[in-house]
Amino acid sequence: MERRKFLGYTAATGAALMLHPFESFALPAAGKIKLAQVGTGHRGSGFWGRELLKNFGSVVEFTGLCDINPGRVAYAKEIYQTSCPTFTSFDEMLEKVKADYIIVTTVDATHDEFIVKALDKGFHVITEKPMTTDELKCKRILDAEKRSGKRVTVAFNYRHSVHNMQLKELLAKERVGRITSVDFNWYLNVFHGSDYFRR
Repeated sequence: MERRKFLGYTAATGAALMLHPFESFALPAAGKIKLAQVGTGHRGSGFWGRELLKNFGSVVEFTGLCDINPGRVAYAKEIYQTSCPTFTSFDEMLEKVKADYIIVTTVDATHDEFIVKALDKGFHVITEKPMTTDELKCKRILDAEKRSGKRVTVAFNYRHSVHNMQLKELLAKERVGRITSVDFNWYLNVFHGSDYFRR
């Protein structure tokens, strides 16, 4: 396949996916999809807050924000430019908000705690990857999903972008021949890299 065709196909596919990103979700009969979020740190407030509203504000709205740090949740509310209530208690938020989905963007090792509580209160959940950090927490989540009848969606940032999926497909079809060895290196810049490894 020529490079120009490859780029054209992947760009078109990417654009199509972005047109209706919430089609697979349970859409409300009228109005916007209501979201409540726990964990408003850098990734939560940036990728899952500000950017979500910037790109899909016509179909989603926040009805609650929660973080154990009151300053951080206040800052998130400000950058989201929303008037929704804020909480430092997750249990209180679950009791008081109306939401179609709870977004979990807390520290990875605490995902299960928030996911299970949200499922048990009757909410669907969208969680940042990884869903959780060990097999016992995973079992708790799967059991809660089963007994609640609600769904957990694990969202990945970037890993499954269209051009990567297309590249994998081409390699699997042996378009470049039989793959006998793979060497993968991902170089992080000094700013992002050091922060990434500290976390």
